[in-house]
Amino acid sequence: MKKTVLGILAGVALAFTMASCGEKLLTQEQFDAEVQKGVEAGRAAVESEMAAKCDAEFETRVQERVNQLDLEAAAAQPQVQ
Repeated sequence: MKKTVLGILAGVALAFTMASCGEKLLTQEQFDAEVQKGVEAGRAAVESEMAAKCDAEFETRVQERVNQLDLEAAAAQPQVQ
């Protein structure tokens, strides 16, 4: 997740660098605001991606745990002969 955020930040920085060629440079405040906007957009994207991944895997993890508990309960019951 950190690599994704750092990649987004690097992309934003590169975009600002390329966009400023031949144009008026941003003031420090404008640059900081644009970087912060990019970070917030990147953070939202990463959070939504991770939430979707968690939701997708949730049902599988629950079913695996239920199966494990069923096996443990069956093993703990005394065998009737």
